[in-house]
Amino acid sequence: MRFWEQLKKIISPASFEKKEPCEKSNSKSDFSEEGELLSHELIQRSESDRQYYAQWEASSAKDSFLAWLYKEYQQYRQNGRCDPALMFLVIPSVNGFVVRFDAGRWHDQDFPCLFDYFKTSLKKEGYWPHVSDIKTIKKCTGIEEIQRYYLKPPRQFDLEYEEKMDQKFGNLMISLCVDNGYTCTLKLSATHYNDRLYEKAYPFDRLMSLLCENPNLGNV
Repeated sequence: MRFWEQLKKIISPASFEKKEPCEKSNSKSDFSEEGELLSHELIQRSESDRQYYAQWEASSAKDSFLAWLYKEYQQYRQNGRCDPALMFLVIPSVNGFVVRFDAGRWHDQDFPCLFDYFKTSLKKEGYWPHVSDIKTIKKCTGIEEIQRYYLKPPRQFDLEYEEKMDQKFGNLMISLCVDNGYTCTLKLSATHYNDRLYEKAYPFDRLMSLLCENPNLGNV
C-alpha cells in the first residue's frame, strides 16, 4: 500500500477517506462527509452502557486485546509486520493504528468499550475532550455511524515567559466506525505540534505502553 494511502487511513479526523470493506458488510462507503447527515450529537452513555463497560473492563476480554495489541506493536517495531487485522503508522509527526473488526475473534461490544477505555486512560493523563460526538450519515450504500473523541493535551496557564508547553503526545483522535449496524474499525492517531512553542512530543512507544497497560514498553 502506498504511503499516502496508509496516512489517510490513520489521520484526517474530519474527512476520513476510502477504507477497506468490512466483514459482515458489503458497504463501499468512505469516511468523507458526503451523503445526507441524519444526525450529529454528543456522545452520551446510558446507565446500561456504563454497567456493561464496567463488566467488560473487569473481564479478560480487555486484557486479552491489550496483550495482543502490545505483542503486535512489538513485532511491528522489530520487523515491520503485524496481524492482518491491524495497521500501524509511525512517522515523525503522525503516529497511530487502525484495527479492523473480525467477528470471529471479538465481540461486537469490544470495540465500543475499547473506544471509551482509550479515552478514559488518556483523561487520566490530563487530556480533555475537544470533540466528543456521533455522526450518522445516509449514503447510497447504507447508513454509516462515526463516533469520535478528539483529545487535546492538558491546558497550561502558569508558564513562565518563553517557557515551552508540554504537548505530551500531541492531539489525539480516537474514532469508531459502524457500517449498516456492523462494527467496522477502531482508529487512534497522535498528531504532534512542530513549532517552537512546544516541547518535543513524547515517543509513540510511551503512548502504546500507556494504552496497553504495559510499563516495560515505555522504557524502550
